[in-house]
Amino acid sequence: MPDMRVVLARELGYCSGIRRAIDAAEAALRSGGIVAATDTLLHNAGEMNRLGSMGLRSVELLSDEELGAATVLLPAHGSTRSEHPGRIAGARVVRDLTCSIVNRARDAVSRFAGAGVPVVVVGDKEHRETRYLMEAAGSQLLMVVASEQDLNTLETSVSHVGVVYQTTQSREFRGQVLEWFRRRGIEVAEEMTLCPEVLRRQDGAVTLARRCTVMLVLGDSSSANTRRLVAVTASACPRTHLICDAAELPDLGLNGADVVGVVSGTSCPQTAIDDVVAGLRQVCPDLHVEMDA
Repeated sequence: MPDMRVVLARELGYCSGIRRAIDAAEAALRSGGIVAATDTLLHNAGEMNRLGSMGLRSVELLSDEELGAATVLLPAHGSTRSEHPGRIAGARVVRDLTCSIVNRARDAVSRFAGAGVPVVVVGDKEHRETRYLMEAAGSQLLMVVASEQDLNTLETSVSHVGVVYQTTQSREFRGQVLEWFRRRGIEVAEEMTLCPEVLRRQDGAVTLARRCTVMLVLGDSSSANTRRLVAVTASACPRTHLICDAAELPDLGLNGADVVGVVSGTSCPQTAIDDVVAGLRQVCPDLHVEMDA
């Protein structure tokens, strides 16, 4: 049997925004005090369980006395005012862990809204970050666009719009949105708020997928950037699988003739990546692992 080749993407594991949130949470938990979050800090159930085992609690489950002594953490994807229980003002410390790239997108929305420009937010409608951007648009929010079908329901009597993107959207969908407005003669003021780290991963994954027989996208299905990574990768390699951990490998039908590309979403820990590589060695002991050029 030939040796299986495994090619690791150049960028794996946490992005800088998630790493900052994880580091802050771990530092707070090591301090020994009460630490609680208003919601999930990142879209990875395994990592949230790990932080829970270190002592991270839910704000909703704290008594008023406990809250007064607690450090409260706000999630990396943004936290709307409506999601802030009024009682968190009574916390000892409130740490906002919103990613700086997400905040730049919110600032862009605020500038459009402040100038009276109708705002189109391109993003997943129920995603926390999209709601964060919608809140900033206020009464100037024209529409949230999650698909081409949404565009076709847009009121085209407007002559101009401001377009801002949920940071984990794809380059391809951005192009589709801009082309839709161009064809209808609607003037677009665009803020390019797609995350550079996410775009690099998408571009690198497609390039890698063209050279592989199988692609493994590591991460949690609740993660928008991970799901989008699956979508762009599958276009180049039909045998693309989203997996959370190594336990799923035996069901994928891998063999020694495969060239397996490995990419990850931005909320995937290095430990999960290491476990998958170890699991691939069990599938094929004579494994050759290399980094993508």
